[in-house]
Amino acid sequence: MQETRCEVCTENISKYRCPRCAVRTCSLPCVKAHKNNNECNGLRDKTAYVTIKDFSEGNLLNDYRFLEEVDRKADNVARHIRRKHKPGTPHHLKFLMRMARQRQTTLSLLPYVFTKRKQNSTMFSTRDKEILWHIEWIFAQNNIKYYDKRVSENMVLRNILEKYIDPEMGDPVKKQRLKNYVSAGFKNIQIFMKVEKRSAKSVRYHRLNLQQSMKENLCGKYLVEYPTLYVILSDYCQEFPVQGEVQTETSGVSSSDSETDSSSSDEDSSSESDNSSGGEDSNNKHQISPEWSEGDIVTENKLQVCKQDENVQEKKLVNYVNEERLEGDKMDTMSNENKN
Repeated sequence: MQETRCEVCTENISKYRCPRCAVRTCSLPCVKAHKNNNECNGLRDKTAYVTIKDFSEGNLLNDYRFLEEVDRKADNVARHIRRKHKPGTPHHLKFLMRMARQRQTTLSLLPYVFTKRKQNSTMFSTRDKEILWHIEWIFAQNNIKYYDKRVSENMVLRNILEKYIDPEMGDPVKKQRLKNYVSAGFKNIQIFMKVEKRSAKSVRYHRLNLQQSMKENLCGKYLVEYPTLYVILSDYCQEFPVQGEVQTETSGVSSSDSETDSSSSDEDSSSESDNSSGGEDSNNKHQISPEWSEGDIVTENKLQVCKQDENVQEKKLVNYVNEERLEGDKMDTMSNENKN
């Protein structure tokens, strides 16, 4: 058998043959040079044309494997599409929402395309019969975020926070970044959680108890994916209005406002009665009220003109509607006559 030389360097005897273009090479440098020079990827062309004269059992086997590969890829794509666009919520997430509802906590889940849904590691432990929460900590004064994964709902909130700001048990790196929280201590720290389903103009917060467990703190709350807790120093608590406290304050303000409104209305009514008892004519009110200026009189005249224009437009609209009704009645009578 005649030995063939390398087609790249033409010096050494060839050892390899390219599956795609059948070029013979002798070493790895020659193989790389061949791929760069000929822009060849080195992969066999499974759909290359083969004449009947050159067709063999090996070509038949290659075609059979190629068809199997195409069928397998098509099936994988179809399964991926069905799994991706499958309507509804998976069973394990429904079970998690039901377990949270039993604890009087409303848990809402977002579609999978959202980042918060992908980050959420909350799950229900069937062995321990408890929810393991994914918690986001926001230290607002330092603008730092930390995440805890699969925290037991029976853990006390203070114990979960110890690894961040406890002087003895905390992580040294985290304590260094949170020096102001560590120096303040737990006595001067409060935990807030944002109230969901409120507009951006009326943001409110829940005040959580450090001495209670996550289960007790989340009772009666509405969550989206997982709890986001704000760790706030006591000096900055006024920036986080609590829902119940703000309502009581606003109710007191509204009641005082109503009292002032009622007193002002009484004063207005008494002043009107005094004016009416004096026998003043409403048509001459511009002449007898010295407090009014000429600009006020002009603006009121303009308002009267606008009201007159509005009355004219309303009359025109009523006339137009009546004309349309008459034309409709005429068309109905004509159609009835044609039918008869």
